[in-house]
Amino acid sequence: MRKRFLPVLLVAVLFLVLVVPVVSAQEYIVQSGYDSPVSPAAEARVPIPVPFYALPLWVILAQLVFLPPELLLSLKLWAYLGIRRVSGSNVLDQDVRARIYGYIRQNPGIHLRGLSAEMHMKLGTLRYHLNLLRLNHKIAISEDNASVRFFENSGTYSADEQQIHKHIRNETTKKILSVLLERPMATRQDIADVVGVSGPSVSWHMKRLEEDRLITPRHEGRMTVYEIPAPVAGYISRQIRVPAVAPAQECTGMAGNA
Repeated sequence: MRKRFLPVLLVAVLFLVLVVPVVSAQEYIVQSGYDSPVSPAAEARVPIPVPFYALPLWVILAQLVFLPPELLLSLKLWAYLGIRRVSGSNVLDQDVRARIYGYIRQNPGIHLRGLSAEMHMKLGTLRYHLNLLRLNHKIAISEDNASVRFFENSGTYSADEQQIHKHIRNETTKKILSVLLERPMATRQDIADVVGVSGPSVSWHMKRLEEDRLITPRHEGRMTVYEIPAPVAGYISRQIRVPAVAPAQECTGMAGNA
């Protein structure tokens, strides 16, 4: 394509060099639409637009010669490289976008500001590339009241698995789940002692885990103990690499294909 473009460019430049001086020397007369001097009683006239092609040749050529440099550069790049539409087949050809996609694959459930901080990348740049990845079905998005989180494409993680990754991204919640994997039927105080946080803080995290069905409370007399359902425990144990006490039986929605 470059070999064909260069002769055309040379011909165009030669044409402009030879023709522009000739046509620019031609006389261009503009006449007023009113009598001179203008009579006080003269009626106002509506100017008649002159189409671009009706202008003198040298004016047309001057308009083409004095195009903005940015436009000429874009035309040159277009001629050399062609314009490629971003699609599913080439969306990862761009280096920054490919790095973002790879980071999301390695860190499922990461949110926007986490990506920005860990990759040292501006939010505006991230939003642009994330939108292209989403439109081309390379990533999936999970939203809640607190954040928007990113995962590898739509079929990689089930809704339950997305919830698990959302919680294990939080260090305190991850420690709570680790305790429950090692010590099923632990009380809130047991968890607070091991994790090293206050009782109210543990209660807040436990409530969120319970709402997302990752833990189950059980009343034992006056105490409330907590456990992780077996299929959830099996998946969590593989993600945080803590041997699960509960049987790691699989069930629908917990495919374990992270």
